[in-house]
Amino acid sequence: MDCCFFAVRITKESNREALPMFTFQKTAAVLIAASTLLLGATAASASGEDDIKYRQTNYKAVGAHMGAMAAILKGEVAHKDQLAGHADALAMIAANAPSLFPEGSGPDAGETKAKAEIWSDPEGFKKVLAGFDTAAANAAAAAKTGDMAAFGAAFKQLGGACGACHKAYREK
Repeated sequence: MDCCFFAVRITKESNREALPMFTFQKTAAVLIAASTLLLGATAASASGEDDIKYRQTNYKAVGAHMGAMAAILKGEVAHKDQLAGHADALAMIAANAPSLFPEGSGPDAGETKAKAEIWSDPEGFKKVLAGFDTAAANAAAAAKTGDMAAFGAAFKQLGGACGACHKAYREK
């Protein structure tokens, strides 16, 4: 199997040998991208409740990636080698975030914390989502440098972008 991704396996003798395999983060990023693209193809046939469930699943992933990156940044876990994978996966979701809010997936469609203002103020919402996308892309770029100070600043910007959207467009 030819593959450009490698992981390290520690054998009983503590030798390290490179094995071709996908890392969890890269596999997750590919799956998220594929499912987000499929959403666009099936959005017309999906019900509002299905759209809400799908959106909530994506944002749970955002929360999980934010939590993992925060733990790495704070030094609570020693997985700096995984930082870029988390940041890339989150950036992919952010880039596709507008597709997660189709017409008919608001508060009238089911249980959601998404405010009706998302659909009544689409220009304002698009602006906030653009800030999320930019901040996520900046965090992903900073994560790839290995410079934790630069990543910390980008992560703070990302948290601010999340908060701006929550403040204006999410029920508490």
